[in-house]
Amino acid sequence: MGFIDGLNKWAGKLAAWMVPMLILELVYDTCARYMFNAPTEWSYDVSYMLYGAIFMLGAGYTLQKDKHVRIETFYEKASARTRAIIDIVGYLLFFFPVMIALVWYGSGFALKSWKMLEVSGDSMWQPPIYPFKTLLPVAALLLLSQGIAQFVRCLKNLGANSADD
Repeated sequence: MGFIDGLNKWAGKLAAWMVPMLILELVYDTCARYMFNAPTEWSYDVSYMLYGAIFMLGAGYTLQKDKHVRIETFYEKASARTRAIIDIVGYLLFFFPVMIALVWYGSGFALKSWKMLEVSGDSMWQPPIYPFKTLLPVAALLLLSQGIAQFVRCLKNLGANSADD
């Protein structure tokens, strides 16, 4: 579990370093467009790829830090044992099936893109899009692996709390 935590921490730090790059890109494009009347043809593609990479690569790290959105009306008032049970059920019913499907279908999606050496059709620049599409299954695999680590921790917490009862 330490390896998975370390890998997602590294991916989270990589995503964090992309934020200033995205900000600089957006500031540059805004200045070029409005101050110098010289819009860039590459800005749109770079910005959605950076934002998508930030969002996807940061997901596993966010799960590791337990910072994903949760409705805490009942959860925060529950005992540690009840929280562990809620988390275990949530992982089994919702998280794992969705993540496995995302890895599976995302891999096919990325492979198809690599086979055709797909380029973006959203701008005149038309950069290669297949490396970006590869982030989908990679990020889903990182998130799935972190989910497995968190699931194991829930099982350990449940066992520890059962021993205390």
